[in-house]
Order: sequence, then structure tokens, then C-alpha cells
Amino acid sequence: MAAGRSKKKLKNRPKYKVERFLRGRKTKAKKKAAHKRGLNRNRKRRQAKGSRKK
Repeated sequence: MAAGRSKKKLKNRPKYKVERFLRGRKTKAKKKAAHKRGLNRNRKRRQAKGSRKK
């Protein structure tokens, strides 16, 4: 092994740490965007959005 790292420590490199950190952020952003589009709601509730009487 040229770098002197064991297989166990291979994924502990800074590059992977950043990737792991960003992965959570990315999924969070994706989920938030999905909720903004109302993908967790049924069609009736989506249609009612913004048309409800005060």
C-alpha cells in the first residue's frame, strides 16, 4: 500500500468526510424541496392550497 493506509481507514480521508457531510445536506434539501411541492399531500389537499377561505 503506497499511502500507508489500511482498508479500514480508507474511507476516513477528508474527501470522503466532505462527501458524507454533503450527502446528508443534499438529501435534506431534496426532502425540503419535495415538501415545498407538496409531494406528501394528496391531490385534494394540493388543489385546496391557496384557495381556502379565510
